[in-house]
Amino acid sequence: MSHTVFIAVQGHDRLVEIDLPDNASIEIVHASVKEAGIEIDEEFILFHDEDDDPIEWHGHKRPHHIKHGAKLHLAKCRKIAVSINYLEKTAKHRFAPGARVRRVKAWAVEHFKLAERDAAEHVLQVCGGTDRPPTDTPLHKLAKHGHCDLCFDLVPDIRVEG
Repeated sequence: MSHTVFIAVQGHDRLVEIDLPDNASIEIVHASVKEAGIEIDEEFILFHDEDDDPIEWHGHKRPHHIKHGAKLHLAKCRKIAVSINYLEKTAKHRFAPGARVRRVKAWAVEHFKLAERDAAEHVLQVCGGTDRPPTDTPLHKLAKHGHCDLCFDLVPDIRVEG
């Protein structure tokens, strides 16, 4: 029996869809990704969705929690160091590569103790630019290839009144 899984690879924009048999090994995952035209090496670490810890893969048996439709992440980073600037303050925290922007914002809102209304009116913007990534974007998609750090500014969202 096999399950279809979707793999996002740090440094690449597209998802790789593979059928992962019950008797799969980590080598099968790597080979499938390479077959899809994405070069990886043994330094890439496999994560399940937003899990903080990498998948421990033993032998030729797919880990039981990798179900049909699962989203996996292959990343060079075990953690991504994130700096968040808000007003004159900066906070730092380390997240798993598959953690999404919404999780970072939730952490920042809690850390900076923003009121619910203020939190709703703020978004994360990549430092030094105007890019405001969607909240479902995994952090490894935003980290430059080979880098394990990110910087965000927590800024007011543009409101149109009228």
